[in-house]
Amino acid sequence: MPAKLARRTPETVVFTAATGVALLHALDDAFLGRQPGVGFMQHALGALVALLGAVGAVSLFPRVRPSARAAFALLFGSLALVNGALHIKHLGAESMAASDLTGVLAAVAGGALVLLAAYIPFRHRGAGATSTRRRWAYRVLAVPATLVGLLMIVMMGVALTETHKFRTPIGAAPSGDYREVAFKADDGVKLSGWYRPTRNGATVIVLHGGGGDRTGAVAHARMLARHGYGVLLYDARGRGRSEGTQNSFGWGWGHDVTGAVAFLKTRPEVDPRRIGGLGLSTGADVLVEAAGQHDDLRAVVGDGTAAGSFEDWRRLQGITGFTPFLAAEFATVRLTSGAKSGPPLEEMVRHGHAPLLLVSGGRDVEYDFNVHYDAVAGDRDVEHWNLPQAGHTGGLHAAPRQYEQRVTAFFAANLG
Repeated sequence: MPAKLARRTPETVVFTAATGVALLHALDDAFLGRQPGVGFMQHALGALVALLGAVGAVSLFPRVRPSARAAFALLFGSLALVNGALHIKHLGAESMAASDLTGVLAAVAGGALVLLAAYIPFRHRGAGATSTRRRWAYRVLAVPATLVGLLMIVMMGVALTETHKFRTPIGAAPSGDYREVAFKADDGVKLSGWYRPTRNGATVIVLHGGGGDRTGAVAHARMLARHGYGVLLYDARGRGRSEGTQNSFGWGWGHDVTGAVAFLKTRPEVDPRRIGGLGLSTGADVLVEAAGQHDDLRAVVGDGTAAGSFEDWRRLQGITGFTPFLAAEFATVRLTSGAKSGPPLEEMVRHGHAPLLLVSGGRDVEYDFNVHYDAVAGDRDVEHWNLPQAGHTGGLHAAPRQYEQRVTAFFAANLG
């Protein structure tokens, strides 16, 4: 009993209570507050990891050195604070829903843990060091170790935002020519979008970026509509009015594309031999992947194609000092979304049959990815068009006339 009482220090009590609150939110988010169309077991793995991690940390906390206790508090606190902040932001935009209440509590708990992480080194400074030289050695080593740990936490925090960004309201359709439609992905998730029938016989699926919804691709839909193309502009799963789990890397979106194609094939005005796709950012990754697996898309424009998985980064850059941090980010996305990444885009570019126009903006890593994909395409009909003056997916804004001519000419040549 005395040993147990000795371990009940204020630090341990605060860590145990705050970690328990954060765990409560994680379980609420995974099971009770899950989004429409999300199965009860989809987030079971993430919930199990959160449970085991929290129980293990609480058990070890009073037994480890102050530096390890501070690291535990900083890790759990930062992740809880990021997750909770997203719920607070949601409350600022809309009314309370789903797991917002426990999300706010998690933010408070996360803040307490971060403060605890700062307090512990101060409270125990110099403890355990037998000499001044050793104390200074610990302090010098603590600097790079802390920086590495902070970067790892930042990458994991970024991953949380990739899977927990809340939906924003969808306004009115771009014009009266668009109608609200609903259809199902091939795994049963219900999707929502706008559809404008074709006037020239060809129809294009327009797919937005990872953190957005259909409204982010309206300008590209209008561009195509001016040339008579039919347009299906929908919210990917977890975004806008569509069911499912948010995933900014597009994991699972391939099911949505299959459902979109199936929906178009039910329309009497749609020629199934003249269906194309135009994707932005994550939407580009997903359509390139879909074209590499199926023949339904007869021409694809990928604007901002880059990486949809850890393997895509590894194939471009090899193993570098940054690789472990990327691995941590993608592993966190896997756990918090309950989804798996698709096949490497390099393979999809190499094995696809549909003509592919890759559009990149600027000369940073996006450009490098597209140069790489163009190089591995072999004899496949793939062209890479770079706009150095444009930002990511900003070609239509930076060079509107040139962009419209290039993209519509590509579709005219390949969709008839």
